[in-house]
Amino acid sequence: MSFQQVIGALKSRKVDPVYVMVGQEKYLQKEFEKHLIEAVIGSKEEVNDFNWVKIDLEEWTLEDAMVEANTVSFFSEPKVIWIKNPAFLSSERGKREENGQVLLDYVHSPAEGVVVVFDCNFEKLDGRKKLVKDLKKVATLVDVGVVDERTVTTYVKDYVRQAGYAMDRQVLQVFLERINYELSKAMNELDKIFLFVGETDKITKHDVETVVVPSLDNNIFHLTDFVMTKRSDKALALYRALVLEKQQPIAILALLLSNFRLYSQIVLLNQAGYDQGAIAQTLSVHPYRIKMGAKQVARYASQEILLAYEKLVDLDYSIKNGQVEANLGIEYFILRFSKKV
Repeated sequence: MSFQQVIGALKSRKVDPVYVMVGQEKYLQKEFEKHLIEAVIGSKEEVNDFNWVKIDLEEWTLEDAMVEANTVSFFSEPKVIWIKNPAFLSSERGKREENGQVLLDYVHSPAEGVVVVFDCNFEKLDGRKKLVKDLKKVATLVDVGVVDERTVTTYVKDYVRQAGYAMDRQVLQVFLERINYELSKAMNELDKIFLFVGETDKITKHDVETVVVPSLDNNIFHLTDFVMTKRSDKALALYRALVLEKQQPIAILALLLSNFRLYSQIVLLNQAGYDQGAIAQTLSVHPYRIKMGAKQVARYASQEILLAYEKLVDLDYSIKNGQVEANLGIEYFILRFSKKV
């Protein structure tokens, strides 16, 4: 069942007894929680400690949680048991093992009027575990993982329209690029834009550029491009502007290193025959970053990318060992590597 199907069912007051919510997209997490509250309890104002019980498995055992689920509410009202940190469903090592049988026993015979939610705030379940395989057969999975560009675009368009505003295609593209196609960030920034434009019903490019400040990641993307296309003047100007904005040189270097590491990985995986989807999955990186990275990689010589990454690794080592001052080292790298030959 897709996320939209789960939400559609909740809107129709069709509530399942056990949900397993998997993923880290905060906006989707909040949407599921909101619609579950409306379907089970009525409204956020009606939520209390009796009908919305939060359990953290870093403090409770799974058996304790199932006992709570089977405990009849004092007021005989529906209740939600929201279980956080169910690490036993992930591949994370070193965590306490739980008695999975008590969970399966409960799922096969759930308490009436009780909804149990496992809040799996990690990328995916460990499908190798028998418990996970059995749980998937009987519980309702709610996918709140990172969504692709098309889905983010659809959410943004719908959100803008429902709020009573209009945004043309060019402005939409500027907005999406500024938020790096990140859904949760998009929704937060749209709320700011709505406040900024007030009663004006059309959102302009000026509105977006005024409200949505380019992220450091976005600026590093441009800095990388200036270096690789040998535009040392622009690269140096952007780097110095970031420093003036109180960005630490060592933080800028870390992001530059991350960018070139990603480009190097794309180069090597491309050579191994991977497509963009497979690369994103293999590296556990947002699909938009892979798309933009692949577009940039296609413009540069592969050996240049690998060489730049090697030089940055050396620079990082030299700075951390006190051999080179960070600001001087980064400027020297920019000038040397972006020098036209």
